[in-house]
Amino acid sequence: MNLDYLKTYLEVIKLGSFSEVAKKLSISQPAVSFQIQKLEHYLGVRLLDRSQKAIAVTEAGKRFLRFAEAVEEARDHLRHDLDQLREEVRGNLVAAASTIPGEFLLPQLLAEFRLLYPAVSARLVVSDSLRVITGVRDGTCEVGFCGIAPDGHDLAFFKIARDSIVLIVSPVHPFAERNEVSLAELEGEPFIFREETSGTQRSLQTCLSRAGLDLRKWMPNLVLGTTQAVVSAVETGVGIAFVSNLAIKKSLALGLVKEVAVGGLRLNRDFFCIYRKERITSRLLEKFIAFIQARALPF
Repeated sequence: MNLDYLKTYLEVIKLGSFSEVAKKLSISQPAVSFQIQKLEHYLGVRLLDRSQKAIAVTEAGKRFLRFAEAVEEARDHLRHDLDQLREEVRGNLVAAASTIPGEFLLPQLLAEFRLLYPAVSARLVVSDSLRVITGVRDGTCEVGFCGIAPDGHDLAFFKIARDSIVLIVSPVHPFAERNEVSLAELEGEPFIFREETSGTQRSLQTCLSRAGLDLRKWMPNLVLGTTQAVVSAVETGVGIAFVSNLAIKKSLALGLVKEVAVGGLRLNRDFFCIYRKERITSRLLEKFIAFIQARALPF
């Protein structure tokens, strides 16, 4: 049974004229007659008595009318429900982030987003910047956050925040008594580095290179996988390190590390939101990207 024929039947009952129904539905009068005949053939009964000038509804037609009205009402409800579903923001969001945005920026942003859209669940995978870019590129995650702008034209990105990379030492280190040290004094110090795929490490290398310095001359005492591990190692006096200022707020407040300025050196870097434009197929991802853009710091 063609459900569109039910609407035609209801309009015939309502208007009492095949010609009027044809005008309203923008179809021909023979098409109206054909649809009614198809219904009658399918049901095996006469729905309308067309022997009189005015269209009369048979007993079977009256019973079928109740059915047609119920079906049409149910179809209207279905359309409404589907329209709401298309407008509603719900589903599971999979995001990836490098250490600093993953630990210090995204938790609050995701919490705010879920307050706006309670039907959303989110999963955040924290790794290094290169893995974040790879994950967005191969579709493992829908959106990523890291300290490296991706190469190529397959990924879209925009800045969300700016960060400073600062030198920290333990409270018992000789530098801890000073407000500033020179670059020359850093040579020979036991440095603690992140791995080369880290956005912090790559930004440090880039910034020092612009200043005419070669990071390779500074031999690492340790290479660790997370920023928090680096901070913890500095706290114990194992060495000194350049880290994100976002990662040391608690340690500074507790007096576990000391931030020391390096004369003539200012190390800043940006964090980016990256995604594939052609993969914004859900209202959830569209809303999340817009949410992040609205909260990106002005530059």
